[in-house]
Amino acid sequence: MSTDPRVEFIGTGFFWANALLSLIILFSESIPSLWQKLLPLLFILTVLVQFVASQINRFYLIPRAEKLRRKQMLSDSFGTPLSHDKTVLYYNNNYAPSINRLGANTMENAFFSSEVAEKMLIKKRALVSVYIASWIFLFSFRDTDLNIMIWITQIVFSGEIIVQWFSLEALRTRQERTYERLHTHFLHKIGSDSGREIATILDAFVAYETAKSSSSCLLSSKVFYKLNPSLTKKWEQIRNELDMDF
Repeated sequence: MSTDPRVEFIGTGFFWANALLSLIILFSESIPSLWQKLLPLLFILTVLVQFVASQINRFYLIPRAEKLRRKQMLSDSFGTPLSHDKTVLYYNNNYAPSINRLGANTMENAFFSSEVAEKMLIKKRALVSVYIASWIFLFSFRDTDLNIMIWITQIVFSGEIIVQWFSLEALRTRQERTYERLHTHFLHKIGSDSGREIATILDAFVAYETAKSSSSCLLSSKVFYKLNPSLTKKWEQIRNELDMDF
């Protein structure tokens, strides 16, 4: 489940526009006086647009999309429609509507989420490494302008770079743990409808949802569709090995 990518694109685009404008302002003495007056206004405008876009995405679009996805997941798990809205969700297990199906759906989601996040982190880790290396490199020169150092520090340690990286790392780790816990659960084949089974699956479901909510980051649809064929085959193999076809 994803939100409108245009909102995220606008937020990211204006973030880098803010960064560029703030750098230009540092050297505004060498530009025409008219632009010296306009630059602060443009900077304030781009900051406000970026702030509004990011808050709409964080507090409205993402929670709304996640709420719909969660309702559809529970509807599929228990065979009870909780919403008139429909989403395209395909779960590859043959459990009848039950707590077992919820567990299987959660395990499948956690598996795909951790794998997609891991793929995204390859690029993210490389970019963060380049940013930090550049920051350290500039700091090693005593002649580097202090204003430039302040500017690049603000960029590198902003919510668009370091925080997003940490959030994605945390999401991958927590979803992997959820998958492993449910894998162990189905491997040991705890008795159907036992109190322990229900508690284990509900705990894993809450852990899965909490990880998504606390990370406040979206997985790439592009990466998902690219990996989907291979991950689907891998999931089918896991499902068959665990005999999840009751």
